Amino acid sequence: MKRFEWIPSLAMNVEPVDAHHKRLFELYNAACEAEDSTLDRDELIGQLLEYTQFHFSDEEELMETVGYPVEEMESHKLLHREFVLRLNQLQSAPMWELLDYFQEWLLRHIVAVDTKVGRFMKEHGSKPKK
Repeated sequence: MKRFEWIPSLAMNVEPVDAHHKRLFELYNAACEAEDSTLDRDELIGQLLEYTQFHFSDEEELMETVGYPVEEMESHKLLHREFVLRLNQLQSAPMWELLDYFQEWLLRHIVAVDTKVGRFMKEHGSKPKK
């Protein structure tokens, strides 16, 4: 599997969200290495899923804290729930299939959806309270 490298243009310039995204990249890369070795696949996938859910929960709390528009926030949350559901469905699939889906979805989500939250915060002078 190809490594997933963080690039500065993906940054929302919102902590802790950027740090979470970077950590997701790290966990993805560790899972990629597991595909090519004897590392514990299930443990790494479990870590990836657990951290993804932690990140989504924190990001959703951030959106509420900064007053992100309710309709957009609910749509965003739905995307998170659908992603976690699909990842759970893919746990027994070949590792490459789960990782391909994870990488494609996360990149698209950061660029098309999360950046809207970052723009909203910048335009409204909102800052996370964490």
